[in-house]
Amino acid sequence: MMGLQILEQVRDQLKQCNALSTDREFCEQWLGKSECYLRTLRYGHLSPSADAMMTCASKLSWYARQLNKSTHTHHKHWAGVFNQLRSDCVSAVEQQAQRNWQQRMNGSLAQ
Repeated sequence: MMGLQILEQVRDQLKQCNALSTDREFCEQWLGKSECYLRTLRYGHLSPSADAMMTCASKLSWYARQLNKSTHTHHKHWAGVFNQLRSDCVSAVEQQAQRNWQQRMNGSLAQ
């Protein structure tokens, strides 16, 4: 569920800086998924896909670079926020990948 919490945090921050206004927009434009993706994760108690997390991380990184080019202080602030959120997305994917390979490794050792 950590991945879902991160995506919800990203969504909330994007709404706060007026980069988006709806969950639908977030799912479709920031995750590359259907409009009901977050709802499906929430109700199914599922983790986000690595694809969704990395799509979001990539887009956050791109916008952070664009914001960093600005001379406006608030743009620099949001660039830092976007970079931190990107890092959180990548870390969540790495942690899930590690859990997956460790479970497979532990399963093969038990056989």
